[in-house]
Amino acid sequence: MNKNEVIIATALNMFVENGFHGTATSKIAQQAGVANGTLFNYFATKEILIVSIYNDVVKKLDDFIIQSLESSSVSKESFRSLFVASLQWNLENKLEFQFLQLFNNSPYSRVAITKVTSEEEHPLYVLIKNGIDLVILKPIPVALVFSLFNAQINGLYHYLISNNINKDQSALWIEETFELLWKMIVD
Repeated sequence: MNKNEVIIATALNMFVENGFHGTATSKIAQQAGVANGTLFNYFATKEILIVSIYNDVVKKLDDFIIQSLESSSVSKESFRSLFVASLQWNLENKLEFQFLQLFNNSPYSRVAITKVTSEEEHPLYVLIKNGIDLVILKPIPVALVFSLFNAQINGLYHYLISNNINKDQSALWIEETFELLWKMIVD
């Protein structure tokens, strides 16, 4: 890994472990084995470092979702595919998922402008908008459906990792949760 990647990996771990305010840039530099000046050559401020990590994680998540989509059509199966892919990525990338949760519940989320994709370009957002336009989904705000979708994924994620659930039972809860969500948003 180059210095930039080492700084990002170290900061990601430390932010998740200690929070944004509990993680000093000097400690990140020390843990990464670089000088403070080196860290600031790559990231002029702590905020820029945090937003850079966020953009990197969101890009990885979006790329995974796009590659996992079974169909680009607006259908129940497309929504199911996106739901399962999102949950799978979260379960396979727990540290990154925890970082996203930390970021989304921090003041940084209000000032950050992601360079990766805006909410309106997110695969789920586009699918929801198209579903509403085609009168497949209820005519409610796209942002609300987007939030409901993410809330179900987050809730199911926490349930699955907090309980000792076997693979078959997990698959059942994933399907049940998706069906509940689908009933909420379908017209």
